[in-house]
Amino acid sequence: MDEPRITPSRWYYVLAGLVFVGGMALFAWFLFKSLSGMGDKLQQVVAPGDTDLTLREPGNYTIFYEYQSVVGDKVYSTGQSISGLSCALVAKTTNSKIPLSRSSMNSSYVLNGRSGRSIFDFRIDQPGVYALSATYPQGQQGPEIVLAVGKDFTAGLFLTILRAFALFFGSIGIAVAIMVVTLVRRIKNKELHARARVIMRPTV
Repeated sequence: MDEPRITPSRWYYVLAGLVFVGGMALFAWFLFKSLSGMGDKLQQVVAPGDTDLTLREPGNYTIFYEYQSVVGDKVYSTGQSISGLSCALVAKTTNSKIPLSRSSMNSSYVLNGRSGRSIFDFRIDQPGVYALSATYPQGQQGPEIVLAVGKDFTAGLFLTILRAFALFFGSIGIAVAIMVVTLVRRIKNKELHARARVIMRPTV
């Protein structure tokens, strides 16, 4: 007598493997694409000096100190600590000073050869052009450094990483679920077929 066909098919194990591999590839692609574009959301400023920033949205912004950075064709590597630098921000339309506060969160990032940490937070109510000045105290010499300004940058970075890992663990979860369900159902079907054979066996 032919062996009974056990369902679900073993091909579901292959499907689970494909879901896992595809999920890992999608995770890597999503993380690379998202993070590679995050740096473009920061406006870079070489300090000391005065620079006009075009801030297109109202809300909360952060000024980062990029101790590893690239601006144009120049590479900056200035160490994680910086002392003595004073910053000021002025709205050019009203000539009003925007208060800068020490960054409430000690956030940092490493993106495409750029590394930075937060130093100041500020908030604007109107989009527009703002003059950022960064100076050392009179008579004090300091290195040329790079500052970067971004809106809700840390929160955006955190959400991007969170979404990527949700995709990562979601793919693993789906693959494992397919394998477990397939295994359990195959075991149950084998037991049912075994019982059926016993019942159908002729008695002497």
